[in-house]
Amino acid sequence: MASFASTVPVLTERKGRSAMSRRHISFFALCLGFFIIMMDTTTIPLVYTRLMEVFDTGPGNVAWVNNSFLITYAAFLLLGGRLGDALDRKRVVAVALLTVVAGAAVSGAASTLEVMVAGRALMGVGAGLLAPQSMAYISILFPDDGRGRALGIWGAVAGLATATGPVVSQVFLAMQAWRWVMWINIPIAVVALFIVVVCLPKDCGDGLRVRDSLVTGVYGLGIACVIVGLQLFGGSLWSPVLGSSLIVLGVGATGLLIKDELKSNRGHILPATVWRDATFLRTCLVSGLLGFSLTAFYLPLAFLLDVRMDYGAIITTVVMVTIAVSNAIVGPLAGHMSDRKQPEKIVRLGLILFSVASMLIGVIGLIGANGRATVVALCAAMAVAGVGTGLAFAPLANLALVGSIYR
Repeated sequence: MASFASTVPVLTERKGRSAMSRRHISFFALCLGFFIIMMDTTTIPLVYTRLMEVFDTGPGNVAWVNNSFLITYAAFLLLGGRLGDALDRKRVVAVALLTVVAGAAVSGAASTLEVMVAGRALMGVGAGLLAPQSMAYISILFPDDGRGRALGIWGAVAGLATATGPVVSQVFLAMQAWRWVMWINIPIAVVALFIVVVCLPKDCGDGLRVRDSLVTGVYGLGIACVIVGLQLFGGSLWSPVLGSSLIVLGVGATGLLIKDELKSNRGHILPATVWRDATFLRTCLVSGLLGFSLTAFYLPLAFLLDVRMDYGAIITTVVMVTIAVSNAIVGPLAGHMSDRKQPEKIVRLGLILFSVASMLIGVIGLIGANGRATVVALCAAMAVAGVGTGLAFAPLANLALVGSIYR
């Protein structure tokens, strides 16, 4: 009896360690999926010139290779969140990863630009279904402790992925293997899918309601209309007119839906109490602006290093890795601090540092000197940018999650 009693704590401890191990492995799979999404936002623009040669077309047409991904990604984000809440979230993750694999295979093997655009759009659908599940599972896997640190790691993955994108593009272009810019996503997604099937816990939803799903889909179409409208402004004579019409349509439809939700307390997207919470809405706005800034940050930076400075793949990689490393170091620390201190102050410092770093990089680009001192200055500015994004991202996500969970 004594022997049995002494064995019970050991078995309990082993079960606890096993559960913790499965939790961290599952989180790793979610990070792999998120890595694909963020890396894809910065890989394709750097192969535009190669795609123009292969498909004998202009920059306006080839830009839709990336635009199609971003449009469907944004359009399916809300629907992906709704499906995750309604169905088994684990199955939604698996379907999303399979969709990403299919889209990457189609776009990489495409013999025409239209097929490549379709494949990239399919990848965007998978990314839109996957991204909301990652945030939801962080709350599921880390309900009591460690959520801030997990969000910090998640943010570090975003920084690493967006910085890796231009490097991956340059490597495959140098190898004359531009199709692998799309195909590289396949093995990463397959590994993530295997881990999801084996380790990720089920999270059964509250059932699929047709009306909620339809309203969410209309929200997604409204967002897509706004994005497509913005894309059309640089086109032919009638494109700005069509673009303006789509923006008005998208903003109008979304505004009417939000007004109806607030008036009737239906809660198709969010409960009315969350819609009226100023802190939550402000957090979402700042997060969106930060994401917009990061998306707009890497493409001109890549052209600065490649075209204006005429740096090779090695120096470009060093500069890009600097921001990824500093972000990866600071992000988890900032997330951990946001569990214990006021996240707003951490976010404020991070945004200031990122703004200062962006200004410094712009000044360096204007000076245009091509030497060792310029490389050092660029790396220093990129390190500051990485610290800034690392400080801002995880506390913002933690604020948003706390606001949505406890209201």
